Amino acid sequence: MIKIKISKGLNIPISGKPEGTVKPLILAGLSSQRTPSQLALDLKPFAGIKFRLLVKPGDYVKIGQPLAEDKDSPGRMFVAPAAGTVSEIRRGSKRVLEDIVINVAQNEDFQEFAPLDPINATREELTQRLMERGGFTHIRSRPFNLLADPHKPPRSIFVKAIESAPFTPPSEMQVAGLEKEFAAGLKILTKLCDGPVHLVYRKGSTCKAFTEAIEVQKHTADGPHPVANTSLHIQKIDPIRSAEDIIWTLCALDVVAIGQLVLNGRILNERIISIAGPGVLPDRTGYFKIRNGSPIATLISGRISRGNLRLISGDPLMGTKVTANDFLCFNDTVFTVIPENTTREFLHFMGLGFHKYSFSKAYLSGHLNNKKREYAFTTNQHGEHRAFIDSSLYDKVMPLDVPTMLLVKAIMAEDFELAETLGILEVDSEDFALPTFVCPSKIEMTEIVKTGLKQYAKELLS
Repeated sequence: MIKIKISKGLNIPISGKPEGTVKPLILAGLSSQRTPSQLALDLKPFAGIKFRLLVKPGDYVKIGQPLAEDKDSPGRMFVAPAAGTVSEIRRGSKRVLEDIVINVAQNEDFQEFAPLDPINATREELTQRLMERGGFTHIRSRPFNLLADPHKPPRSIFVKAIESAPFTPPSEMQVAGLEKEFAAGLKILTKLCDGPVHLVYRKGSTCKAFTEAIEVQKHTADGPHPVANTSLHIQKIDPIRSAEDIIWTLCALDVVAIGQLVLNGRILNERIISIAGPGVLPDRTGYFKIRNGSPIATLISGRISRGNLRLISGDPLMGTKVTANDFLCFNDTVFTVIPENTTREFLHFMGLGFHKYSFSKAYLSGHLNNKKREYAFTTNQHGEHRAFIDSSLYDKVMPLDVPTMLLVKAIMAEDFELAETLGILEVDSEDFALPTFVCPSKIEMTEIVKTGLKQYAKELLS
């Protein structure tokens, strides 16, 4: 067991944190939980994949029925989160497939199939089942954080059973009541891997599904965000040395989904999410069990304050801006609401900034004890884009052994040979969320790294 402990990082003191236990999501005007009238298979997180559409508007589909296929990996299916009639196929720029919207039937039925015994099933049988039934949409591959290639077994697999990003529900919540499926998912992963399966959970966790897991290598992690980032776990336990290294990554919810798929012959169509942020009414934040692909409209109904608000599918650092007409993104377990700030503050540069958070101590608040204070952050960046100023700030929140500013500059220059020596193969865009947050130059490092990884992957893998 490796005990990962970091001191570099930052737990952002943002207000509107979720608290309490998991509750059903009650829609405004109703006295009990009800399935939304529409659910959607969201494909926006898979930008770059060429899809073969398998349904058309008006078709009736069952829960778990394939709706789209990955053309570059024939047989990898993306399946329906609901049963009902396909009402709309949404496309974006250049007709890129984004959402498949389903009008939910009053009595839903599953597309069921014979369960497999994870112990006796062969690797080929498990691979085929996960391909056909949507299981391989939950598995990512490093480097480059692409969807895993089912035909290239990894040298190791990393399962993160820890969360540290703002507002994200603890992994223990996702596994509660599904411990059997989680154990089955781990067993399946050991059969798909040529090497060890690493399970990383938070130090002090009492979840027996984690602490008593068998046939995997268990590790603990402790510290502020980004202690849950998989890049950190890989670098500390099994570092990536070249582009040929193949490591698969999953979170605890993904493992449960795979276990459910194989063990019970049905897809997992529910998850625990948090609804949080300064734009949510104080008594309406919390943790909720919802259907996959739920509409944003049901999440904000009777929950948000008035005014100009930014709706975010995902956590405040890495989430995606959405509207009330959109749906919760495929992988997200957080829905965040933050006030939009569109006005200029009069003589703001002369203020002491007592009520403004400052990591660099530019405001008075940065010199005070902020351990118990929370701030109602808005979308205001408090400055304009400018050249890099102080790289030492990034090092205070970057626990990875990479030179943050130098790596970002190499990616911006498209000098990928230099970027590889600086560690581009070891990182993902989420690792630069905190450096972007504290950056006095307002440089969107997460987008720069995300674009750079896509370019370099295309260059190496084409």
